[in-house]
Amino acid sequence: MARIIGTIESLKSLKSELKNKRITRFNSVREINQFLTNYNSEKLTILNDTSDKLEIEYSETCINLKQKIKNKAQIINLETERIDKRISELKTKIDLFQSNEGDNLIKKLLSSLRHYYLKNQSNHFAKNKSKLISLSIKEISKNIEHDELFIKEYETEKQDLIEKRAKYKIEKLEYTRSILENSKNLISGAIGENLVVKEIKKLSDDYVLINDFKLNFSQPIFYKKHNERIKSIQIDHLLISKAGIFIIKTKNWSKSSVNSLNLRSPIRQIERANFALYVYISENITLKAHHWGEQKIPIRNLIVMINNKPKVKFKYVNVKLLNELNDYIRYFDPILTDNQLNKIII
Repeated sequence: MARIIGTIESLKSLKSELKNKRITRFNSVREINQFLTNYNSEKLTILNDTSDKLEIEYSETCINLKQKIKNKAQIINLETERIDKRISELKTKIDLFQSNEGDNLIKKLLSSLRHYYLKNQSNHFAKNKSKLISLSIKEISKNIEHDELFIKEYETEKQDLIEKRAKYKIEKLEYTRSILENSKNLISGAIGENLVVKEIKKLSDDYVLINDFKLNFSQPIFYKKHNERIKSIQIDHLLISKAGIFIIKTKNWSKSSVNSLNLRSPIRQIERANFALYVYISENITLKAHHWGEQKIPIRNLIVMINNKPKVKFKYVNVKLLNELNDYIRYFDPILTDNQLNKIII
């Protein structure tokens, strides 16, 4: 199996884009495709799960409501008994004070004050009996009201209640799909590059694939053909083999995109990368194995189209479909030794 180094660029960009949008549920392009394919079924699952949970909640609420109503009645009875008992005790004390009034002026004054206080307390309980009972059942009455409201809403507006309960999850689902729909180019690119990696993996282990290969030049390279200075290059896949180096650019375009005049040709970009890489290798890697002189490292330009490719042929680059890729790579005879291959890789 071919050795693979690094992560494909479009997958890095896609992960970064999703992370910036607070979407972290996906670990692979496959999971993204599964999500987009199963979006409607996942939405339905959310609604069905919400419906099932609501049904359980409804059943439990109905049972609990009956118990709460019983508990409320018990609280009312206990509080009524407590207040009536308190009023009775106060009346007994009032009658007792009235029958035991003394002749002493001070005693009469104290007795009168005590009698007034007891009478006041008795009147308070009698006057506020309903209010006191209401306070004792305030919390449970609120709970009962809440349960009755839920039961009524469930029985009369069940579907609206389901949608309201599922709203947050559905909105999150729709948000995720919206972001993915706006990232179709990145997803398509990641799918295409991932397929190329899988295909190259089928080659033997004397092939080394470097994904998202980048070079920065402290001294820009002057590219006379297009009168530009190259400060850096980025290559989708750099395949190093005993037959030389393959610069591979992947395009996952539809037939209409292949024929569109609005999309920029990838040929100039790969041609530019070839020139800069050639200069870099010439200045930094020397193979001295051959007695005739310094050995050249072939660099071939290759564009891999996943499903569709142009019918015409182009200068400087070969365009192959995914299913033609490995046969094309194997076509070239090895010209490098293991040591030379390792020297290039390092």
